Amino acid sequence: MTAVIRRRAPGVEVVLIPAAVQGETAPAELCAALDRLARWGDADLLIIGRGGGAREDLWAFNDEAVARGLAACLMPTISAVGHEVDVTICDLVADLRAPTPSAAAEAAVRAVSELATEVRLLGARLRRAVGSRLDVAALRLQRAGRAVHGRASRAVERRRARMQALAGRLDALSPLATLERGYAVARDPSGRVLSSAAQFTPGSAFDLTLRDGQVSARAIDIKESA
Repeated sequence: MTAVIRRRAPGVEVVLIPAAVQGETAPAELCAALDRLARWGDADLLIIGRGGGAREDLWAFNDEAVARGLAACLMPTISAVGHEVDVTICDLVADLRAPTPSAAAEAAVRAVSELATEVRLLGARLRRAVGSRLDVAALRLQRAGRAVHGRASRAVERRRARMQALAGRLDALSPLATLERGYAVARDPSGRVLSSAAQFTPGSAFDLTLRDGQVSARAIDIKESA
């Protein structure tokens, strides 16, 4: 049994608690071993068993005290007494019955090669799952980016339209636009705008700003509106 465990899982620690498995002292020694294991409290699994033999040789594993001690164990238990055709009370009390001690060892630990294969398969599944999630996330990010770009483009277009409208209004109010329509602006020599006939005197000099230049002039006759 121990050889099977060490072959399948070299890193697993096996602790043997010796006890007689047949004869008059066997029940007491088996109970003492179970009690010792319970007081130790650091085991992950208990295998109780022995090799094959005559029916009377296995009778210690039908003892009530042994069966009760096995049932009281807090850790998982495997019973492997005799051969596959042999059935004892301990087999019925344990969490698992193995037909032989070697079968109990195989049930107790998984082979390192099996675990390595499973780890590789799980790793491949994990990589596929992560890759799939990344693909979905990238697609969502692209869609979100296009949506943001579309909203930003529409916002820019709205702002551009507003700016163009404001520019048109400013152009309409600009003095240059007034000049473009054929009007002129009169200024005295100091540059002050002359907007009323009362600001002119006969013979006073002034400048006329036109669409395409400036003309110096002098007032000859002043006629105010009635």
